[in-house]
Amino acid sequence: MDNKKIDYDRWANKLVIDAIEKVREDTLRAELTRLFAHLFKAQIIWFNRIHEIEETTQIWGNYTIEECKSLLNDSGDMLHRIAQKTGEMIDYQDLKGNHFTTMADDIFEHIIIHGQHHRAQILYLLSKNGYEAPATDYIYFLRSLPTKGNF
Repeated sequence: MDNKKIDYDRWANKLVIDAIEKVREDTLRAELTRLFAHLFKAQIIWFNRIHEIEETTQIWGNYTIEECKSLLNDSGDMLHRIAQKTGEMIDYQDLKGNHFTTMADDIFEHIIIHGQHHRAQILYLLSKNGYEAPATDYIYFLRSLPTKGNF
């Protein structure tokens, strides 16, 4: 299990949600929360695929900051449960109904990278619109640890 990457993901997401909360323009805030919720909705979809749960999650939608906070609270447990499947091959269907088989390890890595992709989009929009965009690079997370990078 890769606790460090799970801790990183939660740390970065917390910085991003704190930054989104400072946005006062309704249109921008809606777009930011839409992107932010999407990364969690993707985690849910992958969790459901790995655990053979029927899919009902909408990958895109309009969400409130409160809904994003709730998704953030659930995210760590989901990632831990996905990481527990490392070493297993996962058979699943994508949202178009295509069948695939992928190692759970690779799905876990995809989820972490996918989250970083959408956080980067959010940070770009924040910066472009005059808001402070926190540094969420992995190295900043490591430097924030009490032992300066030794987990």
